[in-house]
Amino acid sequence: MKVMGIIARAGVFAFVLILLQEMMDHPMWSETAVGAPSTVDFAVSILDEWALVTVVLGILLSMAMIGASYLVRDERLVNLLYDMGGDE
Repeated sequence: MKVMGIIARAGVFAFVLILLQEMMDHPMWSETAVGAPSTVDFAVSILDEWALVTVVLGILLSMAMIGASYLVRDERLVNLLYDMGGDE
């Protein structure tokens, strides 16, 4: 069983290496790529042209995190008593 796990890990590692090689050979990554945005163009478009969308997305993500933290709370009586310092 250990041998199968080692072979599977080696296979996944080889697959990732081949996938990365194929991705890096794409012409989009060359210096002469026409129409490829730079990081400055991306920053300007996010913070200038899409500012309202970015704010709305941030609000939605913060609401999701608050909701997730509310759902994770443990309100069993044993834990509430422990938090208050009571033994009973």
